[in-house]
Amino acid sequence: MIDTDTSGRLTGHLSWALRLEVAVSNRLLAYAPKAETVPPAQWHRIAPVVRSLGFMAIAAGPYGPDVVMTPLARLVAWVEAQGLPLEPSVILDQSTVERFILVGCRDMAANSRRTCSSQLRRASEALLLDQLGQHPPIRLKATAAPVAPYPPAEIAYWLIWAQSLPTPAQRRNACLLFCLGVGCGLAVEDLVYVRGRDILAGPTGRALVKVHGRRPRTVVCRYAYEELLLAEAARIPAESYAFRPDWQDRTSKHIASDWLAKYPRIIGRCDGAVLQTQRLRTTWLVDLLNAGIPLKVILKASGLGTLHSLSRYLVFLHDVPEAEASDLLRGAAA
Repeated sequence: MIDTDTSGRLTGHLSWALRLEVAVSNRLLAYAPKAETVPPAQWHRIAPVVRSLGFMAIAAGPYGPDVVMTPLARLVAWVEAQGLPLEPSVILDQSTVERFILVGCRDMAANSRRTCSSQLRRASEALLLDQLGQHPPIRLKATAAPVAPYPPAEIAYWLIWAQSLPTPAQRRNACLLFCLGVGCGLAVEDLVYVRGRDILAGPTGRALVKVHGRRPRTVVCRYAYEELLLAEAARIPAESYAFRPDWQDRTSKHIASDWLAKYPRIIGRCDGAVLQTQRLRTTWLVDLLNAGIPLKVILKASGLGTLHSLSRYLVFLHDVPEAEASDLLRGAAA
């Protein structure tokens, strides 16, 4: 027999749970993605499937409707476009989710892509276990290591290579890729938007590069590369893109690697070596750190937001002799 007080508490608890379930159900039924996320005609076809998965995901997983519905809508829309069956066991299969993240999310910014990946994987694992009795696969996690900087001998080699290519257009693209990478530390997402007008001659002959996009800033080119950079920039019309002006899709992450792979015998591969834009930027960063340039200056020039972003490069810094380290720590006499 349940006493009056206990009965009241149970009734109140059930009433609250019921109200919560109704509220969640209403939000799921009212949900509709933006037209640029899923076209309205396609959403009309897949809405029942997405809402059904949404109900199960919220019941089994850690996310509410405001978090999980848009990633699920993207996933289901992509699965339908691939001609796959709209079944939970297919949609939420780990291989389907992995393929969607790699192929179906190319238009998303890197941070949004990582967030979508995390949300879908956790929802998928929870649903597979709750609905299908499948345990998620064991994930092996390795520590990400940064690419190593180029040693001075290889930098000299690539500089000769860039200036020795057969045609003027190839030489200009190679020299600009090289100078903007190792001379200015620009990542691919930075250098693709640099126009002729953005490379300027500053005071005392220095070269300045205005960077647009996600991390706008002005970078001073390293002394060793400023003359070559200014010489190549002088041949570029003010409104033309500096690197690969004929390339239409400036948002492509493959604009540099595609160019390096286009002429495998003469561009980017000599004696088995491969020119990598990320290694050029790493070389620039490590050179600045070894030069003892103040960290705030490096962060501002590189577009990095935190000191933690630089910690991965510590393994590449020069060792300081004990006597020199002692003098540096002691400081100058007052």
